Amino acid sequence: MTANQAGDGPAALAASQRLELLVPQIDDPYLRAVSRLAMSWASMIVSDHDSAFRHASVALKELRRQDEPYWTTVAVLTVGYIDRDAGRYDDAFAHLSEAHELTERFGFSWLDTYTRVLLGTLAVLRGRLDEARAMLDQELAVSLPAYNIINITLSLAAFAQLAFAEGDPQRAALLSGAIDGLRRRAGLGVWPAPRRGETDLAAEIRQALGADRFDQLYAAGARLSRREAAAAAARDQRTGTPAS
Repeated sequence: MTANQAGDGPAALAASQRLELLVPQIDDPYLRAVSRLAMSWASMIVSDHDSAFRHASVALKELRRQDEPYWTTVAVLTVGYIDRDAGRYDDAFAHLSEAHELTERFGFSWLDTYTRVLLGTLAVLRGRLDEARAMLDQELAVSLPAYNIINITLSLAAFAQLAFAEGDPQRAALLSGAIDGLRRRAGLGVWPAPRRGETDLAAEIRQALGADRFDQLYAAGARLSRREAAAAAARDQRTGTPAS
């Protein structure tokens, strides 16, 4: 889990392979379930959706039996994330909606932010762009005053995906740079699986804009403050231009 949190994919995968040998010997159901969850996250690093789903589903089943609210919520969220990445959008919506309900019931604020962001990106993937913007606007408005760079960059990454889907690759490139700049100045890593998605999106934006224009906008975005980045994410619905 620590390697995954630090963005060290190879270390997370190596630890997961060692852990898999130990799981059958774990008698404690809580530790066994959380171990399965960690192995699921590692599987997502290499886009092994089948293994990721299998581990996460087993973990979720075991955690539901233990009346453990936090890790049960994380497991539901993880299954929803895997469903979304695998293209099972209806299943993803069901799981992410359940995760959202659990985060609100138990007051898990960080998980609530991540769940809303995933629901927003799911709406983008389903072509429901107005719905996505409404969710992401609300989430960014909550994250910005809290000065939580993790939450802000999660929201901005979703906005970059939305901007590209709306046909605005320039805004998407600017936001991609802003995410990188905010994380770098805060000394934050990013989980390997989300980072891969951001890298793939950046490659699409670069192809749409051309390398020189992309690099120019990305560099400009990397210099933005958190409030400037949030303003860049905002858009006047009537004109399609950045909000003043």
